[in-house]
Amino acid sequence: MKYLGIVFTMIFLLFAGWQYNDPDPVLWIPIYLVAAYCSIKAYQEKSNPELLVVVTLMSFVAGLNTWLQMTSWEGFFSEGGGLSMKTINQELAREACGLWICTFAFILFLGMYFFQPKAK
Repeated sequence: MKYLGIVFTMIFLLFAGWQYNDPDPVLWIPIYLVAAYCSIKAYQEKSNPELLVVVTLMSFVAGLNTWLQMTSWEGFFSEGGGLSMKTINQELAREACGLWICTFAFILFLGMYFFQPKAK
């Protein structure tokens, strides 16, 4: 189970790298680097449960807020456009789902923290 920490670390570092070309990298790179930090700590079995609760709530609420800003559903991709952003609604959908991926990982790490066998 702890190896999921390494998997999520690589995923979040990849996400942070992709944000380099984003219009607002100053916002998104730190978000994914915090998620990568929490993933490393989960792998090391040194998670901070208070931090995980806070970032779980923040990422879920931020994702919900971002999702609710969409005026209509236009999907994640444009036909023939690849990953390039064609509309603001596509960008908002991607950002919300990225935050919810973080939320999922944080909940998983909280579960790992509370249900891992404690050393005697």
